[in-house]
Amino acid sequence: YICYSDVVFRRSAVEQLADAPAGAAIAVDRRWRARYDGRSEADLVRAEKARLDGSRLVEIGAHVDVETADAEFAGIVRLPPSAVTAASRAIVTSALGPTAALPALIEHLRQAGVAVNAVDLDGDWAELDARQDLARFVLGTKAESLDRLRRMDHGAVIGAQVSCTRSDWQADPARILAVIADELPVTRLIVRSSALSEDGWHASGAGQHESIADVAPDPAAITAAIESVFASYRYDSAADQVLIQEMVPDVVMSGVVMTRTHALGAPYYVVNFDDASGRTDVVTSGGAARTVVCWRGTREPKNLPPTIAPVLSAVQKVEQIVGHDSLDIEFAVTGGAEVHILQVRPIAMTGRDAPMDDDRVGAAVRSAQRFVTDRTEPSPTLLGRRTRYSVMADWNPAEIIGTTPRALATSLYRSVVTDDVWARQRAEYGYRDVRPCPLLVEIAGHPYVDVRACFNSFVPASLDDGVAERLVEYQLDRLAASPALHDKVEFAVLTTCLVPGFERESRRLTEAGFSPSEIIGFRDALGRITRDGFDRLDDDLAQLEVIRTKFLASPSPSIAPLDAAAYQLERVRREGTPLFAHLARAAFVASSLLRGLTEVGVVTQARVDEFLTTTETVFGRLQADAARVRAGTLEWDDFVDEFGHLRPGTYDITSPRYRDAAEEYLRPLVEHAEVSIGRPQFAWSAAERAGIESQLTDIGVPGDADALDRFVRGAVMGREEGKFVFTRPLSDAIEDLARFAAEAGMDRREIANVRIGDLLAARDSMVDTAAFLRSRVEEGVELHHVTRGVALPGQIADSADVVCFEQVAAEPNFVTGLVVEAPTVGGDGALDADVTGRIVLIPSADPGYDWLLARGIAGLITMFGGANSHMAVRAAECSLPAAIGVGEARYESLARAAMIRLDCGARTLSVVR
Repeated sequence: YICYSDVVFRRSAVEQLADAPAGAAIAVDRRWRARYDGRSEADLVRAEKARLDGSRLVEIGAHVDVETADAEFAGIVRLPPSAVTAASRAIVTSALGPTAALPALIEHLRQAGVAVNAVDLDGDWAELDARQDLARFVLGTKAESLDRLRRMDHGAVIGAQVSCTRSDWQADPARILAVIADELPVTRLIVRSSALSEDGWHASGAGQHESIADVAPDPAAITAAIESVFASYRYDSAADQVLIQEMVPDVVMSGVVMTRTHALGAPYYVVNFDDASGRTDVVTSGGAARTVVCWRGTREPKNLPPTIAPVLSAVQKVEQIVGHDSLDIEFAVTGGAEVHILQVRPIAMTGRDAPMDDDRVGAAVRSAQRFVTDRTEPSPTLLGRRTRYSVMADWNPAEIIGTTPRALATSLYRSVVTDDVWARQRAEYGYRDVRPCPLLVEIAGHPYVDVRACFNSFVPASLDDGVAERLVEYQLDRLAASPALHDKVEFAVLTTCLVPGFERESRRLTEAGFSPSEIIGFRDALGRITRDGFDRLDDDLAQLEVIRTKFLASPSPSIAPLDAAAYQLERVRREGTPLFAHLARAAFVASSLLRGLTEVGVVTQARVDEFLTTTETVFGRLQADAARVRAGTLEWDDFVDEFGHLRPGTYDITSPRYRDAAEEYLRPLVEHAEVSIGRPQFAWSAAERAGIESQLTDIGVPGDADALDRFVRGAVMGREEGKFVFTRPLSDAIEDLARFAAEAGMDRREIANVRIGDLLAARDSMVDTAAFLRSRVEEGVELHHVTRGVALPGQIADSADVVCFEQVAAEPNFVTGLVVEAPTVGGDGALDADVTGRIVLIPSADPGYDWLLARGIAGLITMFGGANSHMAVRAAECSLPAAIGVGEARYESLARAAMIRLDCGARTLSVVR
């Protein structure tokens, strides 16, 4: 037997050759023209082809004409002893020539009178020319893949199985049942789908067919299960299979390993697993599970859970056997720590972006590790021996610009908010001045908040350095102990103002070693900040009306678009975002006061919710104006002029303004608008007023329930109105940048990859502007592609978190106390879908999604967003049940559900189906 060293074949191929008629025998493939996807005409010409007369070889070699060829030579030959002697003589005497290949030897023997017969492998072989060739050979249907891998050395268990095709089952079910009884003498079985439409290279079909667990080993139960599985298949193919195995006993953990990220094929192991239920279908059915992400380039990941290590070891051995590193592997682990492999299939590639460059991702990961190591050391300008990074701890970058924004959005956000304005505002409010420290850092292109800088910036300026440093360390320790609180640090970790219930924080500080005098000093400092916040709110609201008028005036149309953009952005940075930051700080104080009052029992959360629904913000005005348009008392064009500058992605140049998609964003608001009957009146009861005034007096702020009412309403309204006002010139600046890009021959998606500093520098550049921008675009596109490929956690405490992490389960911020059970719709499709009566899921809670709330949705779930985020305020205002900031892992699980129950009162989210 002779074969090429780069072909693989099954035992059956050798058996077919052995059973061939006397003489020589060769393996061929009559399906050669479509042996693999995308086979070109040039490939066919180069192939070693064969002409046949029945099964007798007539001619062989690459020279055989494509049109007359019957098959492709599969690289395997069986020679009888006499032919071996003739072949050896031909080789020794160089009768074939110095560059002859195997077909030349076969042809020499045929011409010498040796009968050569062909056996057809029918596509069941592989020539290892491309990366996936071996994997395509090993992996077939679910049943075939498991059967082929079962006896190989991968350190795991693949259970015995019986499989049958639909035609086999229909022809003789009794025989199949007898085989099952003989091969699987066990107490419980599972009958699994193994359809031809599953587990493909271009579409997985995962979850589309039925599998039936816990089947009793009696003929009636097995028959019913097999029939049910076959009935669930979308196509009626005689070659479809079912797979019968023993139920894995004593399961303590189960899940799925993706050996690359599904969306991009980035080099990470992604392990979704359940170690609580004892079932094997929690992950595959979309239930709640844990998620560990591990970079493929790390050898001994520090953060890898010990129970996952043997699973990854088995997975890596399967990768080596299959010769492919893009696999979807289902597993279970028993109480005896035995790893069972339940399924191996390729990750479907359909719709994927350009291939991910593993080396560039690796370089970005190592650079991120160095950055974190360097920056977690003590800082010369900040208190605290270490830091951590969070995507949501302050100014919520994940909510506002996303976790992998393009360069323009990130740089705009940094320019107008997080480089300087954030710290300047807090210093003006009475906190420690941490300038020139930026709040936002970029780690492998992902925006993170420097938590140490954030915590420093909330230390009252009047505290001495010693107490301040101990306070920062204490707060960092609290977050490290409860990382799920990173999107609500101001309410659950920090104390940034004086509110009712300070005694609880006082007890915690005492336990942490702070002296009574230090605690009193801290309380007094917070009291001054809170009183000053009350005092300045009216001035800030008055200033808001001033800049509202100023921002309505746009630069002259004759000004060059880049100059106009620079002018508008400077207005935002100098006046818009500083005032908004002050109003936002007042809103945090207001929310903290209401929370404090509920915690001490003066008012109930239900009464606070009722109070907030009577506080009108921009969203209320949007609804009222939509009703006026419908009633004919407000012109459509005026409505569009007022709200048209909003966009779902405030800093995203590729996100259209309401004005530019008015029929999609604004028209439905008018169509769904109800006749305005005014907001309901609200008044605190006498007992509530007495309690409120007593608590306010105790903390030293104006002891008047009406004063609290005015402050809270003014702060909440002011914050929402402040953002509405400053985003007008910001939106105009973004449009100016788009106009500049168009003049340079570029579109919005291209210019989105260029930082604002590079764009503005083009005003003074002496180089070819178009060439300069084109180079920046190309660089930005590549960097963003790598950024998307790098997987990072929501929080980073040290360099080990960069390469391996478990996604922390976030504690959602529930809004209202209502309950809703409804079908779901994803945010990406919400603009075109009928969302009425549905629970809508969107990644972020940016206020540009106001259009969504006026369409009669039943509930709202967001991946990111804090307790005091814009969308939380909006949901409270319109009494919409919402779970804001459920986290990445839970969001991904919920996004797969068809129906969800959202119980805000019980603070629960559950998948109905």
